[in-house]
Amino acid sequence: MKRILTLIAILVAAALSLPWTSQAKAQFYYTYVSHAGDDNNGCARPANACYTFPGALGKTNDGGIVSCVDAGNFISVIITKSVTIDCLAGGGGINTTDVTINAPGKTVRLRNLAFNGASVTGTLIDIVAASQVYIENVIVTGNRGGLPCIIDRRAGPAVLVVRDSSIVNCTGPGIVIAPVSGAIGVDLENVTSAYNSYGLAVGSGGRVMIKNSFFTNNSTAGIEGDGGSTIAVSNSQVAFNQTGIAAGGAITLSNSGINSNTKAISGATQSYGNNHLAGNSSKGTAPTLVSSE
Repeated sequence: MKRILTLIAILVAAALSLPWTSQAKAQFYYTYVSHAGDDNNGCARPANACYTFPGALGKTNDGGIVSCVDAGNFISVIITKSVTIDCLAGGGGINTTDVTINAPGKTVRLRNLAFNGASVTGTLIDIVAASQVYIENVIVTGNRGGLPCIIDRRAGPAVLVVRDSSIVNCTGPGIVIAPVSGAIGVDLENVTSAYNSYGLAVGSGGRVMIKNSFFTNNSTAGIEGDGGSTIAVSNSQVAFNQTGIAAGGAITLSNSGINSNTKAISGATQSYGNNHLAGNSSKGTAPTLVSSE
């Protein structure tokens, strides 16, 4: 009997030393979502994918990757950890309606996604807290209620990078940078913001670098900067807006076209002398020439 009790004690101790691996506690570096998935699945393989982004994120390690097996509506999600959501394999279909990023100190990457906000009264990408946010090859289209399609309202210092993306048909501004404090450094490259109220609106503390981008057909202004903001526009087109550039802060223009707007420029801007202003109903305020050095 003593030997049996000793053996039982050894087995119990060994069992207690094993890590918990219950379905509710399982965490994986890679997880998957599919239109045919189920949030009760393990979600660590394409064959047993989750049905929603919230379901997959609950089973994803901090710093992990959520991938789309196919296109589908994987519903709204609140991101609170470092994660990459990438729908390249799923073809970048209608993947979600809206995302809130509230992940202090974390890095979040959204890649190859489509946001369709036709049924959403509000913002489609709301950045509340994170150290770094990367939005790459993303389509954000349509919302109701007059709010921005994308807003970054973090406390700085923080970084936002948007590349190879389109933000169109928003009832409010396409992109808003509005730091609650400090500075947010923003890099926009190969971005189209069109058919919104503002293509880009930047509040005090926004530091925005724009390259190879298009701001067109916006009903109020293509690019707008409040006092205390800094915007540098290079190799870009600002066209067919009510006002092309509405400058309340520091805006510098280089090798860009400000064309076919009702008013080209409102407020003080600086130019390196290599820009093109043509076809505007009014040129507005002429830029001040500055040295490129």
